[in-house]
Amino acid sequence: MRRILLTGAGPRGFVGQNLAPILRERYEVYTPSSQELNLCDYDLVARYLDECRIDTVIHSALQSLVHTGPEDAMLHDLQMFYNLDKLSGQLDKVLYFGSGAEFDKRFPMENIREEDIGRSIPTWYYGLEKYIMTLHARKSRNIYNLRLFGIFGKYEHWQSKFISNLCCKAMYDLPLSIRQNCMFDYLYVEDLAPIVLWFLEHEPKFHDYNVCTGRPVSLREIADVVLEISGKPLPVEVAKEGWNLAYTASCGRLEAEMGPLKLHALKDAVEELYAYYQACKEKIPFEELRRTE
Repeated sequence: MRRILLTGAGPRGFVGQNLAPILRERYEVYTPSSQELNLCDYDLVARYLDECRIDTVIHSALQSLVHTGPEDAMLHDLQMFYNLDKLSGQLDKVLYFGSGAEFDKRFPMENIREEDIGRSIPTWYYGLEKYIMTLHARKSRNIYNLRLFGIFGKYEHWQSKFISNLCCKAMYDLPLSIRQNCMFDYLYVEDLAPIVLWFLEHEPKFHDYNVCTGRPVSLREIADVVLEISGKPLPVEVAKEGWNLAYTASCGRLEAEMGPLKLHALKDAVEELYAYYQACKEKIPFEELRRTE
């Protein structure tokens, strides 16, 4: 049985928390907290991999910006990545999650493809760190970047994440807010697991893939879906008129190897998420929600 180290699966880890129960149905999965395993400590990581006989790493951990600045977060994230890279020779695979920010968010992304990496160099810390990781993964033997754009689902930070924030506001009869309308590509987190499973069981041809739906949708359309699901005629407040830069991508490279992706329809996914928040409504403080944008 494959023995997997899954990082970032703690209470604050959105992707890791969602992946862990599905991976455990097939594999032996280890999910130490950052207190139990400091990924910036090379010797500690090396000993952990050896003692637990880990053969695969799925790396979803990121340094939180709550208690640190973007410069320190970038340093922390790169230290984790390069420690795993240094140990990758004893592993079958290392999967990690990149970001559309690698393409430089100063410019629009309209059905952007993997070949467009390097069209410009990101100037913000997060995009730059992910760009650096991609360049390294492309030269590696067994490191693969599953590049995410928009992704949503349970366990995400509802205070700041767009779709969860809309669901929670609708649940409390608050106006829905949009900073500025734009075209986005949102993947439901439950649709990520089958893609990760495919990477674990196959030998990909490339080392970076856009993991997205290839079905652009506007933020205003998403707000309308939330209103339809909630059944409430709430106002939708748009802070800035016009269109912001597109953030959409092609999944052609991924589908060329996996075949057509089997994805939730947007309405079905949002309906599941809305029901999730209704079931844990007492954990969403009204006053804190009202203060969010």
